[in-house]
Amino acid sequence: MRKKLLILWACIALAIISSVVVVVAVGSRYTLHTNTFLGTDTLPQTEISLSDENVVRMTDVRMENEELVVEFEALNPGKTIVNISYEYGDDVIPMLERTFEVNFLGTLLDYTDGNMKFNGFQFIIYAALAVLFVIQFVMLWMFNDYRKNGDFFYPMIACGGIGLYNLVMFAYILYRLLNNFIDSVSTLLMLITETGLLFLFGLTPVMLVISVMLAVSNIWLIRNEGRRPVNTLGIIFAILWFAGMVLTLGSGYLFMLWGIQYPESLRLILIYLIAYFECMLLSTVTCTYLATKYTPAPDRDYIIILGCGIRKDGGLTPLLKGRVDSAVAFGKKQYEQTGKHAVYVPSGGQGDDEVISESEAMKNYLLGIGIPPEQIILEDKSVNTMQNMQFSKKVIEDHGGALENKKVAFATTNYHVFRGYILARKNGFEAKGISAKTKPYFYFNAFLREFIGLLVDQKWNHIAYIALIVALILTLYHFG
Repeated sequence: MRKKLLILWACIALAIISSVVVVVAVGSRYTLHTNTFLGTDTLPQTEISLSDENVVRMTDVRMENEELVVEFEALNPGKTIVNISYEYGDDVIPMLERTFEVNFLGTLLDYTDGNMKFNGFQFIIYAALAVLFVIQFVMLWMFNDYRKNGDFFYPMIACGGIGLYNLVMFAYILYRLLNNFIDSVSTLLMLITETGLLFLFGLTPVMLVISVMLAVSNIWLIRNEGRRPVNTLGIIFAILWFAGMVLTLGSGYLFMLWGIQYPESLRLILIYLIAYFECMLLSTVTCTYLATKYTPAPDRDYIIILGCGIRKDGGLTPLLKGRVDSAVAFGKKQYEQTGKHAVYVPSGGQGDDEVISESEAMKNYLLGIGIPPEQIILEDKSVNTMQNMQFSKKVIEDHGGALENKKVAFATTNYHVFRGYILARKNGFEAKGISAKTKPYFYFNAFLREFIGLLVDQKWNHIAYIALIVALILTLYHFG
């Protein structure tokens, strides 16, 4: 993966360096297309005045395809006001007053109407598109490698989310470029801002379906599992998403109906944030789904079975039974294909309301379905998934030596598989997931819990990215 990132950074550096070189090479001259079409190729009498003739000078004025075009050349760093007028019949027609600036590199910049233009700008557009294309290619390349190798962890989500956002941005900028819409830096920045808005429009049907399914599954979950705060996450998510849509896409209607108005910069920030989290959510959904469909190679030495609550009589709940059955099914299939037995590691301690530990309950079940005792080692101290992985690693090392030489799998419920990959990696070892099914009404809410868990786990990365977004929008909005 490091090689792919090096390729990406090398392409970005090449685009920046080549853009600077091109702008320095051609930027000392500026071709002003006045967008004044006179219906003739005959050059009218034209007058050009400069407030400071030491900054720039006019080198040529001509007609191109019936448009009045003026050439300027940079002389010295500084600013000057340019006024152009031409005779049309018996009238003298003044054009819009323009502000030119020559920077320390000798590049002549046109700042008229807050839209910065200069010779070489089109090359920057092409360089930006090339960078976006390379980013898209590398993100897809890395994402596919993660999927094929069973490397399900946070960078995979980032590749998916960034790739999704980048694809829309690339397609939108390319479409606008082909329609001759991009003529200034301000226009390019506006298109980048509009990408977030496109996401909201494009993903609204998808997110609406997801929100409704989460809310409905929560109602179903509450009816079957009881009223607990954790069982209302889907409803809360749906409410927050709907509120976000009202404050962004529906802000115009709010102003008209209720007289509610808030800064445009705040609306742009909300658009970006919602689009960002939508991309990460969809990427998480995709990665979680792919993790459940990945089948480990039939060469496992150990299979960790992640525990959860047991029944009051010490029996397995349907959720936990599903995990154990999936582990056993994989172990039997592996033996049929390779003749290699896997050792089962039931993992889970004893809760205050449990008669025995979760690992002991799983061991009893394994023995009851014919798994020999020598194929079972217990981890009975853990109270959460992180400890499941941490303590199971020690149990395996005590049983069979260093984990670097062992092939490990873990069995858990489908919504939990991706997080299992993360926590195994955090404990310093590689393990492949074996997925067990769960009830539909439980899946959606549990998945949302896992998504929130992923966000919390990487909170500083998300906060840093959000801060960058806010700073970018405020800067563009201020200078725009």
